Amino acid sequence: MLRAYVLQGALVVTTAILAWHLQGSEFAWAALYGGVTALANIGMLLRRWFRGRHAYHADVGRHLRQFHRSSLERFILVGTMLATGLAGFRLEPLPLLLGFIVGQFAWMFAMLALKID
Repeated sequence: MLRAYVLQGALVVTTAILAWHLQGSEFAWAALYGGVTALANIGMLLRRWFRGRHAYHADVGRHLRQFHRSSLERFILVGTMLATGLAGFRLEPLPLLLGFIVGQFAWMFAMLALKID
């Protein structure tokens, strides 16, 4: 899973460099920020996954509560980061969202390319 995360990061940076050459620095910074938001989202997912590997239990209710909490934490993180990018840093909305979408697709692509379950 860490290899997929590194590949996702590399694809996000590559996208930002490509955006820099095609659209300029403002577009590239916004796209990079969106990609970093996707990396933070997956980083929290990986943190939960690693913690879950060592704290194994068979309580279904506890699993469901942890799943719900994890999804809520990630939703709040992504929402806060995107709102900060739009309102706080005054980044352009389209490249920021495109960078986030590319970052999320990069994770799916990396998982498929490395054939990780």
